[in-house]
Amino acid sequence: MWATIGALGIVAIEASYLPQIARLFQRKHADDISPFFPGLNLLGRVLAFLYAIHLGETVFIGGFMLGIVFRSTFLAQVLYYRNDRPWLRRVLGRRLRKPLGEAA
Repeated sequence: MWATIGALGIVAIEASYLPQIARLFQRKHADDISPFFPGLNLLGRVLAFLYAIHLGETVFIGGFMLGIVFRSTFLAQVLYYRNDRPWLRRVLGRRLRKPLGEAA
């Protein structure tokens, strides 16, 4: 019973990122979101995942794996939709979209 409660809890926590992922996909811009938030959150999930592996906690291993997927998706979206930043233009070598307010 406790394993089921723990599994439901971790899934609920990790799934809390889905509305934000859907919203970013719909809005197509993330200029108001710092990449440090999802980046640090992803780092925390990876470290917690490694700790759960060390302890052999299968419920948390599965939950943290799900969290890593969602947080990686969110971070990738933030970086992709903030692509009008000069550092990303240098990395990618091109602009992927026109900045907000610029005529098409």
